Amino acid sequence: MNPQEKNNPFKEYLSLFSGLVFYLFLSSVLAETKPYTIPSPPNMLEQRVELVEPQGSLSLTEALSLALLHNPTLQEFAWEIRISDVKTLRAGLLPNPELGIEAENFLGSRKKRDFDQTETTVSISQLFELGGKRAKREALASTERDLAVWDYETSRLDIIYQVATRYMAVVANQARLKLAIETTAVAEEIFNTVVARVKAGKVSPLEQSKSRVELAKARLNKARVVRELISNKQNLAAVWGSMNPRFKQVTGGLYTVQAVPEFSILISRLNNNPDLARWSAEIERYRKAIALAKAQKIPNVTFMAGGRHFANNDDFAAVAGISAPLFIFDTKQTGVDQAQMVLIQAMQKQQAAKVAIRSSLIYDYQQIQMSLTEITALRDEVLPSAREAFKAAKLAYRLGEIGSLDLLDAQRTLFRSGREHLEALATFQLNAAKIERLIGGALNPSPKTSELAE
Repeated sequence: MNPQEKNNPFKEYLSLFSGLVFYLFLSSVLAETKPYTIPSPPNMLEQRVELVEPQGSLSLTEALSLALLHNPTLQEFAWEIRISDVKTLRAGLLPNPELGIEAENFLGSRKKRDFDQTETTVSISQLFELGGKRAKREALASTERDLAVWDYETSRLDIIYQVATRYMAVVANQARLKLAIETTAVAEEIFNTVVARVKAGKVSPLEQSKSRVELAKARLNKARVVRELISNKQNLAAVWGSMNPRFKQVTGGLYTVQAVPEFSILISRLNNNPDLARWSAEIERYRKAIALAKAQKIPNVTFMAGGRHFANNDDFAAVAGISAPLFIFDTKQTGVDQAQMVLIQAMQKQQAAKVAIRSSLIYDYQQIQMSLTEITALRDEVLPSAREAFKAAKLAYRLGEIGSLDLLDAQRTLFRSGREHLEALATFQLNAAKIERLIGGALNPSPKTSELAE
């Protein structure tokens, strides 16, 4: 009988043994592998509706809705959350097994010159991570997903702040345009009155030239305000990605002055600021990075199993092995030290962020109080007095009791007081929007509205 035929039972035994090892080995690996499912796109993009440009009057609520639905930056951060979801899934996957094929004892000298003495080994190896590295890596990735959510919330509040400030800029421009129209009408009235008195020979033609200068200034200011209004409308529409705004006006009330809460109340609401709240997730992220770095100090183990074929007698044999790195020169302690230092640095940054945000609130609170004082003084004292003085000056001019210079001075005082009142109101609304951005909500929240009062 052929000797190779006598070895066939042993050959079949080794083949079955190797197959059983591979089956048990791969089964244990595949049993721990989680199903990989790609998350769906963000809802706001999946259900995105076509932009319909508003026409006619535009409210603050409508402007906010358009911005939150169509702002490109906000959509970018929404996708970042989904990307973080995929990273978290990937962090929890097991390492892939490796297939190895090795040939020995060929292309040598004498008997090993050909392939008659070749030994061929086919093996598969699998890395096993010890110390819970995979779970810790997945936990670390989940904190980065939390940070992406906070970044989205920060961007959302930034968009709301942009809409509020640009919307109020349009509101202020509309009020300035109304005042400019009134100013021009009064300047024309005074100019016509002076022209009539010049024709009647009651005043010098020099007074007509002076009143004409005031009229020209009023018309120039009106044209400038019109251009600014167009520019501010375009800036507002740009928040929701529009290049050609079609709305005619906004309906916000510049003269609606909100009550300003006590400073202690505003301080207590600073925790709603996402720039500050995100630091809790940031610090948790670094704590989990330390846990992962400590786990990296535990060596991983790689198991290998396979079969070997001997060409000289056509025999087969099983091969198996185990390997692990020796942490002699790099003990991985530097990774732990670095992660701990980064955590301490993050705590310092958190404290610095608290100080910066609190300082901003203190400054904005002082500014809004100053604006409120200025508004009250202009509304209750300066403007009524300027109106009465201008009214008396017009009557005195018609009676010939004063000259045109006194009349023009009373006119300039009235218009300057009106502009100062508008600017104080605009500054108040801007500071209110800044404080709302800092506290992460409305200045005076109520069950019915959470936006700027209109």
